[in-house]
Amino acid sequence: MRVYKRQEDENYKYTLRNLNLRSTKSTSGDVITVIPAGSKVQVVDAAEDWYEVIYNNQRGYVYNSYLSTTKYTWTDVFLRSYPTSESNPVTLVPAKSRVQVLKTNGDWDNVMYNDQEGYIFNYFLSDDGNPPGGYDFQYFYTDMTRFVNDNNIKSPTINLITTDLENKLTYIFKKTDNSQWELIYKWSCTVGKPETPTIKGTFYVSGRKPYFGSDSYRVKYATRIRGSYYYHSVLFNPEGTEIINDTLGEALSHGCIRLAVENAQWIYDNILDTTTIVIN
Repeated sequence: MRVYKRQEDENYKYTLRNLNLRSTKSTSGDVITVIPAGSKVQVVDAAEDWYEVIYNNQRGYVYNSYLSTTKYTWTDVFLRSYPTSESNPVTLVPAKSRVQVLKTNGDWDNVMYNDQEGYIFNYFLSDDGNPPGGYDFQYFYTDMTRFVNDNNIKSPTINLITTDLENKLTYIFKKTDNSQWELIYKWSCTVGKPETPTIKGTFYVSGRKPYFGSDSYRVKYATRIRGSYYYHSVLFNPEGTEIINDTLGEALSHGCIRLAVENAQWIYDNILDTTTIVIN
């Protein structure tokens, strides 16, 4: 598998409709201003369903569902003026470039790249910037230990995390003295629902938060996968004093991967930044 230099998390997104910039992460928060559809906002922080952004020097919160989705090109590809390969190219988008998807039109995604709008055939876009089929996934859903060792998965730390979205299982591996991966934990998890799926690909742990939430819930021990996607606990009430939804083994999150509290805390306390994550 080819190895690519990792990019930092996205810094900008675009609004998909007129969108209230609010003072708090709540639909009842004061409206600071209304951001027009198609506006570019600077992302300050992201936590599943709410983003902290700056627009026209005003800082506040917007709901994630109304912002563009980040994708990456895995090969050089033309940004085209219309969703057809016969249309004029707007510009050449290099491999590993970050684009913001505004909407999907069949096999084509309407995107923004360097403030230029156009269309890219969506086969050439992925969540992690790697081409499809980079690993041999024959044993991914049946024998995860064999999968990680047969593919010689690399991690900058002594640990490796994988998540099987089909069976809704998260695995924790530790590197042995002979450079093989040894399974130390296998946990049930809840993943993204169909309309807000969990990202797929190879990622690297990039920070953590003790908790985040809104006026309706809180989650604890959040370890960042990328952008607004985290491993974190099941749902607590807004005060964080009582579990309100401990469902595991389902597809019902906004894209994050939920774990039992003690398992989310173990990752939070023990997994170092830059640890490799493979999700499929």
